[in-house]
Amino acid sequence: MPHFGYLPPATAAQAASVYALLHVTPRMLAYSRIQDYLAVVGALYGLFVVWIVLQTGLSAALRDFAARIAKKQPLVCALYWILLGIVFLVLSLPLDIYSGFALPHQFGLSHESFGAWSGDYLKDWGVGKAIGVVVVMFLIWLIRRSPGRWPYWFAGALIPFIAFGIFLSPLLFDPLFNKFTPLPSTNRLYSPLHLLADRAGIPKAEIFEVDKSKQTDELNAYVTGLGSSARIVIWDTVLAKMPPDQVEAITGHEMGHYVEYHIWIGFGLTVIGLFVVLPITAWGARLLVARFGAKWKVTGLADPAALPALMLVFTLVGYVTDPISNAFSREIEHRADAYGLGLTHNRVAMARSFITLAEQDLDEPYPPTWVKLWLTDHPPLGERIRYALYGQPDAWP
Repeated sequence: MPHFGYLPPATAAQAASVYALLHVTPRMLAYSRIQDYLAVVGALYGLFVVWIVLQTGLSAALRDFAARIAKKQPLVCALYWILLGIVFLVLSLPLDIYSGFALPHQFGLSHESFGAWSGDYLKDWGVGKAIGVVVVMFLIWLIRRSPGRWPYWFAGALIPFIAFGIFLSPLLFDPLFNKFTPLPSTNRLYSPLHLLADRAGIPKAEIFEVDKSKQTDELNAYVTGLGSSARIVIWDTVLAKMPPDQVEAITGHEMGHYVEYHIWIGFGLTVIGLFVVLPITAWGARLLVARFGAKWKVTGLADPAALPALMLVFTLVGYVTDPISNAFSREIEHRADAYGLGLTHNRVAMARSFITLAEQDLDEPYPPTWVKLWLTDHPPLGERIRYALYGQPDAWP
């Protein structure tokens, strides 16, 4: 990152004024803890559902039904994947409704109607299944063609697929759920944010506003896309509820992601992870099929009915390695904080923006260690507040 030089720490009076605004309320703690427990319960329940689908022979039954309807193997894979997705949808729907709809409404974080929420939920499911059909058909074909080396071929084949998905996301997928408009020149923040972009070396920055207020009252901003599709996106809730200096602070953070190519870094880490996780997944799934295949009526990994076994092992490996991937993500987010601090030189505004996020999103500033390690891909807000007040832009944590 560029050298920003020394930035004097916040004075005692500035720090006191910031911490006087930080209130960790019972409501905040309750919501955060429910979210944490839901993440754990959801993960365990997902593994349980996959195991039951295998143990009861439902996976084989779905494969046989698909084979009677579709006949040709690629179509059998596609139909099986859709049927399996419907089963998972039905079994996971109650938990999804509670965590995605009922809980935010219970804590006043959303006013979206159930019909609108259901429409977004089904669109998300449909997009995922459509993409999954292509991936699954290719995967089964690859396992049959190269039983021993398919994890490496598959990881390599996913590289352009993932890159293409990141590139297309802001152009095709995101607009399915929300309206994205370039920040209008009439907005009071247009000039300050573009001046900030000029200072960051991105004079033609694409800064968009998205109408997230129709779905949530929470606050967020992010960077998305690759190459010509790259853009900085600010939720309209941020523009409505944050004072200008705080909006500049969080936009400076996003410009850090942009300037330091964090999307590319995340893409690279994902690819490396695939070359590690997929061979482990193949090994574990082979052991499961060798041990339980007869009971499950699964003949091997090339059998579409073995897909839940691959999903089971892949998910387990993901949970075990979550602390590692989260640690990388937290470091990237810290670098974006450092860039934003160096760019704006406004310690108090950045610290107060984190307090606003904590209060508005009911995000606990000081979560338990296990939550930080396993569930959070950003540094806890308490750590970010302290860094904003006392850290140096050029210093590693």
